[in-house]
Amino acid sequence: MRSLANLYSGFFALIGLLCGLLVGWVALTITIDVIIRNFQWGTLSWAMEVNEYAIFVVTALGAPWALHRGAHVRVDLIVKGVPTAIGRWMEVTADLVGLLSSAGLAYYAWAVARAAIHDNARLIKILIIPEWWVFAVVALGAALMVIEFARRLVRAVKEGPHLESAPSV
Repeated sequence: MRSLANLYSGFFALIGLLCGLLVGWVALTITIDVIIRNFQWGTLSWAMEVNEYAIFVVTALGAPWALHRGAHVRVDLIVKGVPTAIGRWMEVTADLVGLLSSAGLAYYAWAVARAAIHDNARLIKILIIPEWWVFAVVALGAALMVIEFARRLVRAVKEGPHLESAPSV
């Protein structure tokens, strides 16, 4: 069981690394494009579109990564100020809402991805890519959020509110 937990944490470490590399890619290509334009050497016309997709991937996969690490935005002032039983109820409710909304998003993203595969739909801009790729990323991110919210829900029921701060990087 411990090795499965380590594998799971390693998977999220890879997601964090991927997101970090993509953010670095965006910063680098924007800088290079600005320099090239200022020297009137042309432009990286494809770079902005690739950066849009990169930011999209960072958003879709970065959210479950942040939730896994406990690094998400959290306002727990009220939870800290109420009795533990009420704090547990608030935590369970929040985790349940997150789980259900993530499950709905995962379901519909998967359905749209399947339809895009069936229709052979393409996104046509400068680059031409299969449309299902975009929805597959959303479905994966939402599915990971479901897993993370389920883990948090079980922990909230057993232990009460999660008042810890994010782990150090």
